[in-house]
Amino acid sequence: MFTKDYEWYIRHLTEHAGMKFSEVLLVDNVASWCRRHGIDEPDEHKPIKIVTGDGVRLLVAEMIPDQVLEERINATRILSQLKSVSQDRADLLNSPEKKLAYLFLKELSLTKPDLAYDDVAADEWIYGQLDRIGITNPANMKVA
Repeated sequence: MFTKDYEWYIRHLTEHAGMKFSEVLLVDNVASWCRRHGIDEPDEHKPIKIVTGDGVRLLVAEMIPDQVLEERINATRILSQLKSVSQDRADLLNSPEKKLAYLFLKELSLTKPDLAYDDVAADEWIYGQLDRIGITNPANMKVA
């Protein structure tokens, strides 16, 4: 996924999430950018990262390889089975925009103390947010 093609959508997501970022940066590699700026990031394939310090920055990898994208979505597929084996919520993530929204909300969940270390609770929150802003449940879509 070339995220430059979805830069407008990333900005749209940040508005719906109520996040005010001082910058939204499309970077070649999130982990490399972090290293250059003295920030620890062990995940070499991190697609999105929220960085605090001088303001709050949203880093987005310019290119998210399909394999990395599918690995992240597969992780939610596995967590979804803990809730219900009859419904795979990851099937709702059936477009590049929805997958990007999931990745953004996953990163945002890491900023919430009650969700940061609980993947199951984080996924519940993420899917609730996807429904709330109309991404997985169009009936809830807010019209500006």
